Amino acid sequence: MERLKERLKDVPLKPGVYMFKDGEGRVIYVGKAKLLRNRLRSYFQPPQGLDPKVRAMVSRVRDFDYIVTGTEVEALILENNLIKSYYPRYNIFMRDDKTYPYLKITTAEPYPRVYITRERKDGVSRYFGPYTDAAALKDTLKLLTGIFPLRTCKTLKKQPRPCLNRDLEKCLAPCSSAVTIEEYQQCVTGLIRFMEGHQAEVMERLKADMHAAAAALEFEKAARLRDQIHSIQSLEARQKVSFERPFNLDVVVTVTEDRPFLALVFKIRLGRIVGKDTYWLHPAMDEPADEMSSFFLRQYYSDNPDIPEEIVINLLPHDSSLLQDWFKQLKGRRVSLHHPQRGEKRALLDMVLENARLLREERQHADAHYQAALQQLSIDLGMEVIPQRIEGYDVSHLSGEETVASMVVFSGGRPDKKSYRRFRIKLPQNNDYASLAEALRRRFGEARQGNPAFLPEPDLIMIDGGLGQLHAAQQVLQEMQLDIPMVALAKREETLFKTDGQPLKLSRRNPGLMIMQRLRDEAHRFAIEYNRLRRGKKLTKSRLDEIEGIGPQRKKLLLEAFGSVAGLSRATQQDIAAVKGIGLNMARIIFQALHGEEESD
Repeated sequence: MERLKERLKDVPLKPGVYMFKDGEGRVIYVGKAKLLRNRLRSYFQPPQGLDPKVRAMVSRVRDFDYIVTGTEVEALILENNLIKSYYPRYNIFMRDDKTYPYLKITTAEPYPRVYITRERKDGVSRYFGPYTDAAALKDTLKLLTGIFPLRTCKTLKKQPRPCLNRDLEKCLAPCSSAVTIEEYQQCVTGLIRFMEGHQAEVMERLKADMHAAAAALEFEKAARLRDQIHSIQSLEARQKVSFERPFNLDVVVTVTEDRPFLALVFKIRLGRIVGKDTYWLHPAMDEPADEMSSFFLRQYYSDNPDIPEEIVINLLPHDSSLLQDWFKQLKGRRVSLHHPQRGEKRALLDMVLENARLLREERQHADAHYQAALQQLSIDLGMEVIPQRIEGYDVSHLSGEETVASMVVFSGGRPDKKSYRRFRIKLPQNNDYASLAEALRRRFGEARQGNPAFLPEPDLIMIDGGLGQLHAAQQVLQEMQLDIPMVALAKREETLFKTDGQPLKLSRRNPGLMIMQRLRDEAHRFAIEYNRLRRGKKLTKSRLDEIEGIGPQRKKLLLEAFGSVAGLSRATQQDIAAVKGIGLNMARIIFQALHGEEESD
C-alpha cells in the first residue's frame, strides 16, 4: 500500500481512466476521473474511512494503471470499452433479458435475412423486441414475410430453381438472381421503417405502387400490393397502446430499491410502443442510484444505433451534462435527458414505472423460491456462503471418438446460457478422468489470464459422475491452489458425493437437490450436443479438404460445377481445369488425388 501511495505522486491531474489490478494482474475495477490523482488518492486512505465494500475491493488491489485522455467525455467512452473488455469483478454487471425472442434483420449482408432469435445482439444487425409471446411473434413473422418477402434461410447459395417460398410469394429469391440488390434493399428498408413505427409511410408507398401497377395493367402485381396493404391494416389493428401525440422518445426507468436492480426501456416511435428492453443490474458495491442510472445509459446506448432525440428518465444521472456531450459525439446531434413533472410525458413515465413495479414483484417471487433452494443446498453441503454461481461439468464421447467436455452455469439457481462453455479435448487417449482434468485446467487457466469469458469463478462446482471423477477434478483444484467447494452427482442413485468421500443422500423433494439435478442434466445435454456436432462434421468432411491447395472458395466452385465429389470424380482433367479459378496445374493435382497416379497418365 505504501508503494502504491508513492506512485500517486506521479499520477497527473488530468482526466482519464484508472484500472485496479489484483495480485495476479487481473483488472478488478475500472473507473473514470476528471482529475486522476485526486480520484485515486480517495481510495488510499485509512480503511475506517472507506465504505465496507470499497474497503474489501481495495484490500485486493496490488497495482493500478491509468490512461490519460484529452477530455472527460473521452474518459467516459474509454471506461465503457474497458469494462466490456476486462469484465472487472467490482464493476456493475448488466444482464439483459436474452431469454426473450427478438426479430433480427442481418443488415450487414448484401441480401439480409429476417428470423427470430434469442441470441446476444451482435452490434451490426437490427433487432426488434424483445417479445414475451414467442407464438405470437412467429405469427407476426409469417405475416411480415408476406408483406416484406425477405429470405429466412440460413445460407444463401445460388440455386437453379428457388424454393417453395418464392411460389408462395414469401421470398424474393435472391438465391436465383431473381431480384437485384437495390430492389431487395428497398424491401429491407420498408421492413425496418415498418418495425420502427412508420407504418403510414410504408402504407403510402405501397398504395402508390399499387396504383402505378394498375395503371400499367399489371393487375396481379396490383392485387398482391392490395393484399399487403390489407395485411398491414390488420397488423396495425393489433397495436394495443398508442398515444394522441406522435412521440419519438425512449422512456428509461431504473429501480434501485432491491438487488438486483432493474432497468426498463420503452421505445416509442410516432406515438406507438415499438419495443421494450429489460435489464437486471448486479452492482458489486453500493453505487448511488444516480450513478447506476448513468452506468446503464452508457452501456445501453453505446451499442444501440436507435437513439432518439429525447430520453425521458426517472433518475437523472449525476453527470447529465457530460452524458449529453457524449450523446452529441456519438450521434452528431443533441440528445435531451428529461425528467418530466407533469403532463403526457409524466403519464408515460408513470406507466413504465408501473410496469417496472410488476416486473420487480414477479422477479422477487421467483428469486425467493430459488434463494430458499440455494440456502438449503448450502446448509446440506456445509458451505459458508450461498452458492450464487454453480458450474456443472460433464464429458462425452462415442467409443472414444471426438471427446468433448461441457461447462454449464447456473446463476441464482437459473441457467445462464451465455456463460456456457465447451471444450474439444486434445488428449489422444480415451480417459474420462484425464479429459475432465484437461477441461478444468483450461477453464481456470483462462480465468487466471483474465479472460472475461471465464469470469467470475464459481461458488460451487458439480461434476457429473461419482467419486472417480470427483477425485480427478479435486486434484486439478489442488494443483492450481483453488479453494472452491465441489461435489459429484451420481446418476440413478441421485447421491451427492463431497470431497471427503462421504455420500449425501437427500430427499427427492429437496429443492437444492432439484437444482443440482437440473444442472447435471443440462451439462449432460450440452456435452452430448457438442459431441454429435463434432461427429457430424467429421462425417460430412469432403475428400477435397485433404487436397493441398483446395480452400473453401475453390471447394465451393468445384461443388457448384459438378454437384458433388462423386460428380467431380467422373470429370476429366480438362473439365476440372475449365472451372473458373482452378487451372491446369490444380486440375492435375485434384485428378491425381481422386484417382491415383496411374490413372492420370
